[in-house]
Amino acid sequence: MGLEAQCRARIGDQDVAVRALLESNELILRGEHRERLSFSVLDSIDAADGRLILRRNGEQIVLELGAAAATWADKIRHPRTLLDKLGVKAGQRVATVGLTDANLLAQLRTAVAPTEYPPIDARDPATGICDLPTDGADLDLVFIEVATLPHLDVLPALRSAIAQAGAVWVLHPKGSAKLNDVHVMAAGKAAGLVDNKVARVSDTLSALRLVIPKAARRTVSKPAGRA
Repeated sequence: MGLEAQCRARIGDQDVAVRALLESNELILRGEHRERLSFSVLDSIDAADGRLILRRNGEQIVLELGAAAATWADKIRHPRTLLDKLGVKAGQRVATVGLTDANLLAQLRTAVAPTEYPPIDARDPATGICDLPTDGADLDLVFIEVATLPHLDVLPALRSAIAQAGAVWVLHPKGSAKLNDVHVMAAGKAAGLVDNKVARVSDTLSALRLVIPKAARRTVSKPAGRA
């Protein structure tokens, strides 16, 4: 969820009341004027005297935001990346399981060089076992893409593979009645995990972060040299 404000706006010759929502890559205006402004189409972003001043193709858009104007301008100039929203940082131990989203996978490969595992359905023909991160792998993050309810059966194994303060991001199709956040939350709870964040990955994929409850985390000493 981004920033939100009820304010006056001057758009060209109009002076209107709007509800402004600042999302990760666009500004949404609702109320007496409705519009979605992608950051990429803005020619300039300024803040002065409590006003957020945007220019697009020669047209000026001014929002009366008061003291928040400078914060909004900074967030538009420096939007959070997908990896920022997912909590990915250099030096983390990361694994992916069946990840098909090309954009996310490319960014992860550049930032953290994750260990990549095949889709859950790609099981060993002899044993029927799928290749997953091992117990005690001490991973900071696991990204798993699921398409059916049975895919969630691997969550107990992934819980054993993450560090005590690690997380499992479960990516699933948006708008599916057969597999949604409620199903992921229930499967996570059964595996000893709790949800604490939702993120948009793409137009077709949503993600839910699952972590070990703080009360259930063991106190472990960190290996030398590990932050």
